This record gives sequence, structure tokens and C-alpha cells, in this order.
Amino acid sequence: MRTSRHHGFRLTTAAVLLVFTATPHGAWGWGKTGHAVVADIAEAHLTPKAEVEIRRLLAVEGAHHMADIASWADDAKRDQLPGSPSHTIRLPIDGSAAGPHPCPGHFCADDALTRYGAELADTSLPDAQREIALKYIVHLVGDLHQPLHGTNATGQMPVVFRGKTMSLHAMWDNGIIDVHGGSAEKIASAVMKTEHVMPPQGAPIDWALEDLYIAQHNIYNEVPLNPTTPVILGLDYATEKWPIVELRLNEGGLRLADLLNRLIG
Repeated sequence: MRTSRHHGFRLTTAAVLLVFTATPHGAWGWGKTGHAVVADIAEAHLTPKAEVEIRRLLAVEGAHHMADIASWADDAKRDQLPGSPSHTIRLPIDGSAAGPHPCPGHFCADDALTRYGAELADTSLPDAQREIALKYIVHLVGDLHQPLHGTNATGQMPVVFRGKTMSLHAMWDNGIIDVHGGSAEKIASAVMKTEHVMPPQGAPIDWALEDLYIAQHNIYNEVPLNPTTPVILGLDYATEKWPIVELRLNEGGLRLADLLNRLIG
């Protein structure tokens, strides 16, 4: 159980690179570390009122920080919890349409955030229901900043990195973060100390469109969509892509904080 938290670094402006990718219903978003980083960054930027209410709701299950529950939605999905939403918005990788997007049960991540946002903000609902809404919000905002969660090119093809075979999606979920190294708290602290452009809040579909752009221009420009053999990634692939991951973790955390502050702060 975590016993510490970060206290506010307000990010200043500087030039930063934008880049993005995609994921489907069957793929997982950030791994546990990535989701915890997003949660830690968000927690450091909560208003006092939002922080108090979130801590009260987390106590329903004995949690202390949002990072403690940041990956709960993946467990619910894995256990096929009835009514679980998609964790993605699957926009066509060819950019052919940015309109209606298919999701299992027609319950995409953007629709889910609308529903769970309303539930979290409704203080007449039971705490247990609002806590579940919080768990979904923390997770889904994070997922919509993993580049492969904004497109139908989900990255399930095998790649080889430093002699290890994995999916391209797994490389972006965990591999790049693992190579960078450090605990979620240390990564979050370092990210918050780095100068970034403050992102516009936008809407979930905007975040997915950012993902789509990254997928098109920073992922699938190097990896073919339908390779016949596993793609061998360069030895420096993770290092080269870390600035993209760092940017998305930061944006996800700041946008999550903004959303929670507007809902309950």
C-alpha cells in the first residue's frame, strides 16, 4: 500500500513533440506502472476539495491513493464483469472516418467517461457506486492516452526487441516504460519536473485523435500494419520513443486531474 504522494509541480511551457498510436477492445492499455504514473500526476494536481472527496471514496475499499485503483478496470475487463465498457475509441488508421466508431456493446471509452462522470458527480448515489465510477474514470482517461487506444490498428503483430518477442501493443503498454525504469512514483515525479506544454483539456474523442496521429506518424511509419514475419525493433527503440510515452503520461495525468476537479472539486 502506498504511503506517500506527490505535491504540486505546475508545469511550465516549452516546445514538446506530439506523437500517437492505436488499440482495440481486446488489447490492454498502459500496464500497471503507466496507469499508476497517470494517477500520481493527477493526484498532485487535485483541488483540496476534490482530494478530500476522492480519499473518502477510496477508503470504501481501503485504498489510499488513486494509483492503488488505477488498474482495477483491467481486472474487471479480464473477469468479464457485466456491463464493462471498451477501453478504446477505434478510429480507422487510414483516417477515413472520425465519426461513429464501433465498440462492443456500443459502449466506447468516451461514452463510458460521460456515464461514469455523471455518476461520480451525483452525491445522491451510494459511495460504492461512485467509487466504481472513479475507478473507471482514472483508468479510462489513462487508456485514452496510450497511443494504440485511438485506432483500429491495435498493434497485435509480433515484434522482437533486444531478443525478446512480444506484441507491438505490449511494447507500448510496458516495454518502453520498463526500459526507462523506476517506480511509478519516481517516474511521475520526474515527468512533473520536466517542462511540458500545458495540454488543452479537449474531449475523449480529441485524445483519441491525438492517438491516431501518433500511430500514423510515429509508430506505423516504422512498423508495417500486416507484417509476414516478426518485426525487429532497433536496440534504441524504447529510448527513442520514451519522449512520446512521457508526453502522453503527463497529458493523461493533467487531463484526469482537470476532469476530476470539474466533477467534484
